[in-house]
Amino acid sequence: MTFPKGYTFTKVKTSHGPEMYVTRFGKLVKVVPCSQQVKISERYASNLIRQIESD
Repeated sequence: MTFPKGYTFTKVKTSHGPEMYVTRFGKLVKVVPCSQQVKISERYASNLIRQIESD
């Protein structure tokens, strides 16, 4: 799923459990642990983008 400012969110199952890979224009920006029930909504994405940009 692609969101404003070029961010893409991808849920991935890893050996550590489910994770969300956040990329921007094809470059990995952040790896976020998540539960399998997490839905990638506009609100969730906006909050996560705001958090990433404030770091």
